[in-house]
Amino acid sequence: MKCEVCGGVLVWDYEYGEIVCSQCGVVHGRIFSSDIPGYHTSEKHSRGDQVEKSSANTLKPSLFKYRRLLRLYLTANRKIRGKPWLEVNYNKLFETGRFVKTITSVASMKARESIEKHEYWEIINRGLKVLETVNPALLARSERCKYALAYMIAKTIETGEIPSEEEVTSIFNVSETSYRRLKLIITSIQSRPVLAQFKST
Repeated sequence: MKCEVCGGVLVWDYEYGEIVCSQCGVVHGRIFSSDIPGYHTSEKHSRGDQVEKSSANTLKPSLFKYRRLLRLYLTANRKIRGKPWLEVNYNKLFETGRFVKTITSVASMKARESIEKHEYWEIINRGLKVLETVNPALLARSERCKYALAYMIAKTIETGEIPSEEEVTSIFNVSETSYRRLKLIITSIQSRPVLAQFKST
């Protein structure tokens, strides 16, 4: 049998009763000596031997946690291998044990930092509400473009003018081509009557 993480050979760690990858250490299951037919071939086992084997079969919580985190770490590395534009938020991954919103692009992380720096989350959230009201499908795009579009629509409603290409590309780390596409979307929806309800908010 091969390790599903790294392809290494699986071995039985009889001390802890686990099936472990000999290469990366990921635990793939548990099997104790009592589960193996014919393991106890002799009745001449002392009580001390039985106690020792029993304690060896007890999984140490610290070891279990370490191997669980190791598995998450190795799996995350496998997912981003050969993809230098992606980064893993290991703190969030180890805390939640899930990959949801833990692997993000470097560009998205820079965009978030820029949004924080300019304190634009409030206006972006207003823009997201507008887009959800107008057409929720407009939110089905990359994180950076979604935030950029939300900012652009909110700013357009507020000032009557679409933010400049230079401003949007520098803050949200999107390309000029992406900006032009987003601008076309803003142009197509800015005259819709439904936007009137947001002009006073």
